[in-house]
Amino acid sequence: MSQDATVAYLGFHDKDNLGDDAIYDAVKSQLPGVTFNDIPRLAHEFVFPLGAALHRARTPSTLVMGGGTLVGVRYFRLLARAGLAVTKNDGKYAIGVGVQDPGYAGRGSGSGNDELTKWKPILADFDSVSVRGPRSVELLAEIGVAAQVTGDPALILPRPEVPVEDGLIGVSLGYGDDMWGHDPAGVAEQVAIAVRELASRGHRFVGILMNPDDRTWLEVALRDVSTDILLPPDAEAGAREFARCSAAIVCRLHAGILAALSDTPVVSLEYQPKCRDFALSIDDAASLIRTDEVTGAGIVDRVLESLADSRAIRANKRAAVDRLRTQLDSEYSALRRQLGVAGV
Repeated sequence: MSQDATVAYLGFHDKDNLGDDAIYDAVKSQLPGVTFNDIPRLAHEFVFPLGAALHRARTPSTLVMGGGTLVGVRYFRLLARAGLAVTKNDGKYAIGVGVQDPGYAGRGSGSGNDELTKWKPILADFDSVSVRGPRSVELLAEIGVAAQVTGDPALILPRPEVPVEDGLIGVSLGYGDDMWGHDPAGVAEQVAIAVRELASRGHRFVGILMNPDDRTWLEVALRDVSTDILLPPDAEAGAREFARCSAAIVCRLHAGILAALSDTPVVSLEYQPKCRDFALSIDDAASLIRTDEVTGAGIVDRVLESLADSRAIRANKRAAVDRLRTQLDSEYSALRRQLGVAGV
């Protein structure tokens, strides 16, 4: 094993978002013994501490772009260029990344002014480019970049071994910078309607936070039932919470991804195109309801259908996730060989 294997990692972990942390934990788990240096993401990180910044700039390493919707976003293009300068082109890997759909015009999408085409010269020189889902493949093909679907890197985290509690429904709301319809309060109200109806049918609930800022929306959605709202300390703990649920109503992308680790049926409130990209990667488009089309009655119907068809949904999800885990393992094996490090 190489004693000085180093990667420069581009992601957005350690910012109170369990999804980004899940990706980071997954990537680190596949590169044991490797030193991770973060590409600076905020202005002050480029300057302070100066000694650390200079050391990174002088240390050749392999650039690893983690999952998340990085490609097609101006902010991350600038960071990717900084990463290429720091690593001195000593290997470049994008594994399981998401591609921002230019058709989504969210307030913070960063995809305007033909942004995606500006990524072609960057990605064309990468050793490997793989993506989260089939829509990301299509978008890259439109700019002449070939990629394969490997799934989100968080899918390679350990599967939780937790008994399912009949009648327990997980609820996880949150939306990041924007959503289809631009109405998070309205979505929370529709989930509250669904929760009341499902509670009247004997179901119990647990709130699962993917980000502390999501509590506002969860409190609205769960205001009419007595239940806990939990903030898991890490991604594996979050996956265990979803694993004990018979079904889950989720909004943030990685709530659905962590639920997929245990095959848990979900109703996915599609707040941005990345939710559909992932759902298509595991053949689960039937779980989606766009946030500009959601109704309480629609959520109830979808939850009840998922519970009734739970066995088939779980089996299909297990097979799809296993397929992607195999793809991810192949990608990380190639990266380990490039780094000269032992397998996991």
